[in-house]
Amino acid sequence: MADRILNIVVVGDGAVGKTCLLHAYTDKSFKHFYQPTIYDKESIEMILDGQRYTIQLHDTAGQEEYDKIRQQFYKRADCFLLCYSIDNSVSYENAATKWVQEIKTDPPIPIVLLGTKLDTRRGGSKEVSTSEGEKLSRAINANSFVECSAKAGTNVELAIEEGVRACLMGVPEPQPDDRCCPINCCTQS
Repeated sequence: MADRILNIVVVGDGAVGKTCLLHAYTDKSFKHFYQPTIYDKESIEMILDGQRYTIQLHDTAGQEEYDKIRQQFYKRADCFLLCYSIDNSVSYENAATKWVQEIKTDPPIPIVLLGTKLDTRRGGSKEVSTSEGEKLSRAINANSFVECSAKAGTNVELAIEEGVRACLMGVPEPQPDDRCCPINCCTQS
């Protein structure tokens, strides 16, 4: 049987770790410097749950000046990996208020919510807690929620695997009590 090609588009604010996550997954490397990505695509082969897939990982720019370029790739998306940085509560708020609105499609596309830079969690007041991430995940009807760290290699494979599973599963049915957004933003219809 031919491989099924799945397009996973990674979105979120600039500097939240999208590119580092993809490098940690595809070539097991970590980039110690920030270089904004306008757009990059990496094709990989994956066997998940006994099935072979061709995954196209689309890395997009988070900066406003690239809105139109970035949105061209949404039409081909089978899943979005929506990223915020655990050490940056503004990126979390933007995930809820800006990014969920931007990636709304008709019909809806599955979303996996990723809290990146898990290795930076120190318990500070500007950090995003696991429970806040879980609450946002429910509010936006995400397929799943993963906290990960490209630098430490924590849950990197799980993040991409959850993206593949979301592509295959489709958008889940919303749970009745899960529509209360933690920052009064969003809900995906």
